[in-house]
Amino acid sequence: MKHIKFVLLIWLISLSGYAHNSIKNTWLNSGQQSKAAKASDSITYNFTITNTTSESQDFKIRIEAPQTLACQVSLKDSLITIRGKAHYKGAFQMIVSDRIPVGGQETSVLIVENVSNNQTAQLSFITVRYRPHPFLFVTDAILGKAKNKVKTTVWAKENLDKLIAFADAYEVPELKVVDKARNTLRWKSLAYNAADSEKAFQVLLAYKFAGNKTYLEKVVQLVKDVTDPEKGYLSIGAATTGVQVHEGNFFMYLAAVCDILYGENIFSEQERQNIEQTMRYYLEQDRSHMSPIGIMNHQASANIGSVVTSLFLQDMSTLNHFVESDGGLFDQMAKGIMPDGWWFEGTPGYCYLVTERFSLVAQAYENYGWNLYDRRLPARYKSKDFENAKDGFTGMKFDIWGPTGSSTRGLEDMVMAYIPMMDENANLIPNNDGTLAKPGDFYELAYRHYQEDDLAWVLNHSERDSWLALLYGVAELPEVEDPRTASDYVSNVGLVALRSQPESNQPEDQIQAYFKFGTHGGWHGHLDRTGMVALNRYGHKYFGTEMVWFGYGHAGYKESVQASATHNMVVVDGLQQEAVPSEQTLFYKGDIMQATIVETQARWRRIPIFNREVFPPWNDFDYAPDFEPILQRRLSVVTDDYVIIADYMKLSQKHDYDWLLHPVGFQSISGAKSKGAVQDQLSDDSNSQYKYFKDAQWYTSKNTKKVMFQEDDMKLDVHTLWPKKAEVFVSKYPNAGKQRDIRNSPDRATYGVRISDTEAQFLHVLEPYKDASAIAKIESKNENELTVYLTDGRKQIITIKDLKGDNVQITIQEFVDDIFVATEHTAVQE
Repeated sequence: MKHIKFVLLIWLISLSGYAHNSIKNTWLNSGQQSKAAKASDSITYNFTITNTTSESQDFKIRIEAPQTLACQVSLKDSLITIRGKAHYKGAFQMIVSDRIPVGGQETSVLIVENVSNNQTAQLSFITVRYRPHPFLFVTDAILGKAKNKVKTTVWAKENLDKLIAFADAYEVPELKVVDKARNTLRWKSLAYNAADSEKAFQVLLAYKFAGNKTYLEKVVQLVKDVTDPEKGYLSIGAATTGVQVHEGNFFMYLAAVCDILYGENIFSEQERQNIEQTMRYYLEQDRSHMSPIGIMNHQASANIGSVVTSLFLQDMSTLNHFVESDGGLFDQMAKGIMPDGWWFEGTPGYCYLVTERFSLVAQAYENYGWNLYDRRLPARYKSKDFENAKDGFTGMKFDIWGPTGSSTRGLEDMVMAYIPMMDENANLIPNNDGTLAKPGDFYELAYRHYQEDDLAWVLNHSERDSWLALLYGVAELPEVEDPRTASDYVSNVGLVALRSQPESNQPEDQIQAYFKFGTHGGWHGHLDRTGMVALNRYGHKYFGTEMVWFGYGHAGYKESVQASATHNMVVVDGLQQEAVPSEQTLFYKGDIMQATIVETQARWRRIPIFNREVFPPWNDFDYAPDFEPILQRRLSVVTDDYVIIADYMKLSQKHDYDWLLHPVGFQSISGAKSKGAVQDQLSDDSNSQYKYFKDAQWYTSKNTKKVMFQEDDMKLDVHTLWPKKAEVFVSKYPNAGKQRDIRNSPDRATYGVRISDTEAQFLHVLEPYKDASAIAKIESKNENELTVYLTDGRKQIITIKDLKGDNVQITIQEFVDDIFVATEHTAVQE
């Protein structure tokens, strides 16, 4: 039954994917409309004319303006008669002209006129002067330069040594068929992983550098296995145990492997036919995944696999389809790249995945003689819906928010876009379905082409151990200044970085606090507008957006990972926040303080509930009809020593407002009195995201509260200044088992402060530090004013004006030994 559902899904996607191509010739067609050959060689194109009527009909056949073509054309017949309901198999021949440059192309148009009814149809055929392999990711010239680089550059030599060690240990994966569950579905495929062809490509690179034929033989065996007409891909139509994103990666690198092997001239004619038939079968299948509303990393990656494969075949007609059709390369770029340059899903891993895919195509294009690096594409509107889900399904939103920006989009926008949201080591902060991301290998290609200092800074913090670095990385990078030490924001993805400006001028000494207000990100978006997505100091990462990870096929994915309660934010009634366009209403960067206000006005509803019997496997729920949007405003201030977070929530209806923070290593709480026994769960309601929070201890409080956390030598003190009277709880944070970095830490806790009212205002101070605290004491007369006394004799008075209104202002005054020394006011903005 599940397999039937999968087939039905593919069929539905197939229908949408072909919608853009619905106007077709019904009586004139050809199986292949582009071929490549060397100069003076001939190419034969076949076509079929169908008489769709019951009566005999006459047809005229011609090539449009043959005198304008460099290639010599020879047409078999020019006038034919076809019996009723019969077919004519026609052909014409092109002799490739030496006046076409290598890799160049010429289009010839076949025109067929039905004399009997005056109907005319035409097909375009693209003849290519064959470019010798390899030309995709490797060329002889690039390889030669890389070999010289290895001789003179230490890091490149180490890179190659690592590559050769990898090739020595490489074993050809077994050719076999598996039938296994993929999340909630199951289907048969070959047992390859998405990276298997990339591994083979690296082994083949080792051969090109070292000349060890054992490496060559291993890769040849893999290619023969995959393209075996009886047991390989042609027998089952799926190479990997994943979905189209994995298929795209597999075939992209399979094409790159064959590109090099074709240059070695080691395959027989039959083996080449097996390879090309395998690739064409993949291309035909991938057509079904193309859709003008199918914009996301899966479709983009699948499409890139097809683009690179088509280019390998030098089939320009097919290449043009995967580049220019709805859902193709240009459509993905023009719709999926936001005005601020981020990929719309906003998840570091997927942003880097798509950017790398586009960069690889750009390099393959350059090697072939074209330029995608600098191509500007007119921006296109991205649909609010997705292929198999309407806008808002399980809370997901698929469109782009924020400024519309430039009228064009391009690859350069992407490679420069992420740097403002990196930490001091060029790691991209977590967001949406993502963890901290190290510099992507695509930065090697980006710097090689664009030569921007910011890109050099990123590469100076990378390991430079990828094949891209080995082949394309510049030997010596300039020493450049850190481009992202100041506070900054990115408008469409909606992230703001507040970075303190300590006198030491050392980035690792900075407090770096990041907040969220922007584009949701489709399937991979989280329900966390106004949330603090990260807090860093001294290289320590306190938070991320995947502090728990259950996996895509698990109930906890949408019930907990993406839900609001696992984020550092205010949650209403234990429900899930609506993802709606939100905004940053204030941004200030000074010497003493950095400040921002982010806000949203959203409804709240039940979390989706996992259900294997439907696809996608979630029971979705609507908002209560009387639930009005709630104003949710967060003001954040970062100083050299601490972070202030002031929250304001308002609606005419009474709600439970829970201020939540999720640090590791709960140590103590003061200013609160425990109430009752420890509860097994924060909520025993099976429809609540709070069911994932275990061992909850509730407290009552009428005072200022201080909660202390410690993880190794890093500490975090959380001061709850307002409300003084509140219910408070500490619980275990959701955990899915295996720990990896900040994911699934068994010691992560949740601290919550609850107010039940029509409006709520919270005022907190967070101090991330090691060794001794810099805060001696904090005084606060009301929700809008606090005085922080520091152990070095400084006193800072922070005043918030009109947090409940439309003209919020923040003032900080600094005193040293009670002598006024400085002030800053957000009314003066940059």
